[in-house]
Amino acid sequence: MNCGAGVGGQSGSGGGSGGGATLTGSGSGGSTQPQCPDYVPYSVAIPGGGDGGPPPAGAVQPGAWYVDLCAVGSVQGMSTGVQWFATGQVPGTPPPDPATVGAEAASGLRLPEPSLILSPATTAYVNLAEWLRIDPSVWHSFTTSAQACTAGGCTTASATATPSYVTWSTGDGSTVTCNGPGTAYNEAIPADAQSTSCSHTYTTTSAGQPTPDGNPNDAAFPVTATVTWTVAWSGPNGSAGALPSLTTEASTSLKVAQIESVNN
Repeated sequence: MNCGAGVGGQSGSGGGSGGGATLTGSGSGGSTQPQCPDYVPYSVAIPGGGDGGPPPAGAVQPGAWYVDLCAVGSVQGMSTGVQWFATGQVPGTPPPDPATVGAEAASGLRLPEPSLILSPATTAYVNLAEWLRIDPSVWHSFTTSAQACTAGGCTTASATATPSYVTWSTGDGSTVTCNGPGTAYNEAIPADAQSTSCSHTYTTTSAGQPTPDGNPNDAAFPVTATVTWTVAWSGPNGSAGALPSLTTEASTSLKVAQIESVNN
């Protein structure tokens, strides 16, 4: 019986095989017996013996021959210790834990970096609210799955990451937390006729800050948006649970200037 285990963007894949029982010697020369029954694949219990031959008449397929290492007598002569089991029905061997498989699935999640959208886009101004936003096309759940197998069967579980909130580091020592991607600024509508819950107002210019192009006149604040994703796994028979959150981030720079007033 071959069982695969894997992690991928959409599904698990890979390969593996069952293992035999291990007896651990004690300091006094005794041994610890495995829990019985202790079924292992026929090819593992009897090296060179093949897979045990064709299935018995009326056997449920797919399946394989297994040997109970706890049966009395030599392995080769154990007529009662050699049995055919349908795939996933080997007694005494539980399938993989769905929470573990769900965590494996989560490791295969490929989450997009946020794309930052600022308004005004090129230059912000002191005491004027700067609207903060990320491209809303990434603001949705992402799901991947994985499968793992033992002699007791296979378990398939999925992991889903859902965007929860965005933390903005505005470069002037402030942070802004937004519960969504932000609101688009519409230049065709008067400023006092629209609003956003995701913005920041700078109180100083970016003069003296690092410059992205080497020109001191283009000094800008570094701006970073970090998306926090909640992650949950789901498995067979309604099993489910939470996993540690994930984050993605991206950065840009923003020049902040002072609006000059002119007295006539």
